[in-house]
Amino acid sequence: MTEAHLVSQAQTTKNATISPIWFLPIVAALLGFWILFENVTHANTTIKIHFENADSIIVDKTRIRYKGVIVGTVKKIELDSSSGVNVIAEIESHAKFMLREKTQFWLVSPKASLTSISGLDTLFSGSYINLHPGDGDSASNFNAVSEQPITIPDNALLVNLKSENAGSISVGTPLFYKKIQVGEVVRVRLDKSDQFVNIKAFINKQYSHLIKEQSQFWNISGLRANISTSGIDIQLASISSLIAGGITFSSPENSKRVTGNTPFILFDNIDASNAGIKVELTLNNITNLPKGAGIMFKGHGIGRITDITYSIEKQKFIATAYINPQFSDMMTEGAQFWIEKTAISFSKIENIGNLIKGDYIGFAPAVESVDKKSLDTFIVQSSQAPIGPILAVTLLTDDASGLNVGDPISYQGISIGKINSINFTKNGEFIESILHIAPPYQYLINKSSQFYLLSGINVKASLKGLEIQSSPLTHMISGGIGLYNQFAIKKHNKPSQLPRNTYFRLYPSKETAKIGKNVFTKPLNVSLLSENLPSVSKGSPVYYHKYPIGEVSGFAIDNSGLMRTILSIKGQYKHLIEKNSVFWNISGFKVNADLSGVNIEAESLLSIASGGIAVDIVPKIKGNKHSNGTYRLYDSYKEATQPSKQITITFDEGYELQIGTKLRLKGLVVGRIADLQLNNANKVEATVSIEPQFVKQVTKAGTRFWIIRSELSLSGAKNLSTIVSGVYINVSPGKGKPINHFTGEGNAPTVANKNVGLPIILLATNAGSTDISSPVYHRQIKIGEVIDKQLSSDASGVEITLNIYPQYSHLIRDNSIFWPASGFNLDIGITGASLKSTSLTSLIKGGINMTTSDQETLKPAASAFKRFELKKEFNEKWLSWKLAIPKP
Repeated sequence: MTEAHLVSQAQTTKNATISPIWFLPIVAALLGFWILFENVTHANTTIKIHFENADSIIVDKTRIRYKGVIVGTVKKIELDSSSGVNVIAEIESHAKFMLREKTQFWLVSPKASLTSISGLDTLFSGSYINLHPGDGDSASNFNAVSEQPITIPDNALLVNLKSENAGSISVGTPLFYKKIQVGEVVRVRLDKSDQFVNIKAFINKQYSHLIKEQSQFWNISGLRANISTSGIDIQLASISSLIAGGITFSSPENSKRVTGNTPFILFDNIDASNAGIKVELTLNNITNLPKGAGIMFKGHGIGRITDITYSIEKQKFIATAYINPQFSDMMTEGAQFWIEKTAISFSKIENIGNLIKGDYIGFAPAVESVDKKSLDTFIVQSSQAPIGPILAVTLLTDDASGLNVGDPISYQGISIGKINSINFTKNGEFIESILHIAPPYQYLINKSSQFYLLSGINVKASLKGLEIQSSPLTHMISGGIGLYNQFAIKKHNKPSQLPRNTYFRLYPSKETAKIGKNVFTKPLNVSLLSENLPSVSKGSPVYYHKYPIGEVSGFAIDNSGLMRTILSIKGQYKHLIEKNSVFWNISGFKVNADLSGVNIEAESLLSIASGGIAVDIVPKIKGNKHSNGTYRLYDSYKEATQPSKQITITFDEGYELQIGTKLRLKGLVVGRIADLQLNNANKVEATVSIEPQFVKQVTKAGTRFWIIRSELSLSGAKNLSTIVSGVYINVSPGKGKPINHFTGEGNAPTVANKNVGLPIILLATNAGSTDISSPVYHRQIKIGEVIDKQLSSDASGVEITLNIYPQYSHLIRDNSIFWPASGFNLDIGITGASLKSTSLTSLIKGGINMTTSDQETLKPAASAFKRFELKKEFNEKWLSWKLAIPKP
């Protein structure tokens, strides 16, 4: 190929018409137009707001808000040429649509008054200007209002009230209907004549139907008191109306609804409005019945007498009364009115307060007033007549003391009837009382009902406290009968249906009524025998699971010489006394104090003071009775159900042992020393009580006992807790047959059972720093310990016995080498000094090292009690031996 062909030939292309570089200024121009458009369309709007003063308004800090959202900021404050100040503010572009001619601005600052508390958030954020959008054309100049404008809800009903004075009514005063707020006052002004006050209020849409053409409004603000010979009348609608004022109104059912802006008169009170239902009451006399006397229904005032006149034609008194509208549906045929007079006698005291304030009118509606004809004229009776059929209940009792004809029958403090008659039964065995139960309460009586005698005051004093039960004053004088039902009975109108010839017993108290018929069962006498008389007295309680079921009734000396305690068990509980019953003393308290602490056992404060005996049923119990069949009285429940096992342990010396010293097995207390004596061999014999649940583990041959004391030496400290708690006896269970006599050890066994392995003997010139329990090391791993050291038979040296743990016994070979690991080696030369020690433990406690040569073939494992020489000098090369010894 020629040189001309090797040269690349140039290619030519045609230039583009427009260079891409021209797109940059075009894009920049478009962005500029877009930014200009955004600034124009989203620019903030400047407005001017006129305030009387600029208190709490700060430039660049005070915000303008709408519904909590910041829509602007104060930028400048100028003095007005006439009065006040002009606040220049910027409104953000997204809020410009609210700037209309009727838009209102006001300053929000902390404000507290009797009627309201507002603006508390400004305590932290500072005052701000609130905005309420209005109608009209766009505007930029505004006059601020002094207070937040009141907003009338949509579709609310407006009412106009006319009053002689405003009283405590102001803007924001609530309107109530049956104590529920239904509206609010929005304006209070004088009328054109300046003689009356016009009050405009709105009623929320959901309550607008309550305003009728004949509705009447009256003021319930504040507190109204009327003091006269008839008493003190204090009227208070609510705490809120006492502080903030209030208006309420009536809503007659038969009146038409009203439209907006209907005028009404605002009365000072309900009496002035005569808003109640008017009725006429006819009376034979009005002695001690004043004008203004109340009409009461179940203790609740439902009306008041406003006028009393005498009718010559009827020869009777006519009283005009107004009834609260909410009770108007009760003014029907069958409704009763009667005079509640003062009654003072030995059998009853009623309405004693009427001596001061005068009598009043009682009221009771008809039993079924739904289909009854409405009335507005009634005759007032001298007393309330029974309503509906009477239920007669027959009550039997052995003694009629405290019962009188006319005495009340009460259920949970409410009178439900009276005693109609008291007579002997035909056979003369009981006294028969006939009770009349009023119709509204007849459903309370059933065949399971219990009746009990009511007394004036029951006082029960004991260590539990002082309990005083007081009945009403009538019961204190005349007594009465109470009704008890075990279960609550749902109220219904069906009459009680008792089987014919149903009789009830009269119980002496409510407590016995709760027990039921079994309370009349004869008590059971039970005798207990014990060596000593228990710390109880006549009347001391007998408990079953801490519930009293009887009492101690007497004491005697049995023919066997033992003390006999006689119990009286209530008849309803005698089924708890059977062949498996056990009794124990719970009187007083037991204190066990030692160095480990103080243990106090007591059943209750009552049993500490008065004593007591407890009983329980223990299945398969044995030995709870004497040979003559009389029950045993045990000192404790534990003694009765879990008698302890006693063994004896003999020690060479009993230093620090005492009665109460604990026996421990793996930290658990399994027994205590009950007695300490010297036997004939001058050794200490400890009688030990073993807890029942540990008897099988502890009382076996091979069990070892040794005393644990605190130890403190250069080699370490042990069992320091015994300095405070005292010594204890440690237990290592055996596996032999059960026995009762054991020999104790003064110190812990040299080797624990689990660590007993290969025993070998080292021969040394002297013991050196080696001591009992000094460790044996192989490659600085503890593989055993020193268990004994003694002089050789000829006293020419020392025999040190080692115990090699079972898992390491295969490491000891016939050619193994042993040398002391105690202390340290210090080698000082020209180049420096060298300090060597096996470990810190061996430095303090001493110890022995071992190894086996790898220069020879593996020798057989050493046999038990094989003898080795303890090398005096240490050879450095021993540390380099790495003989592999397989584990069998």
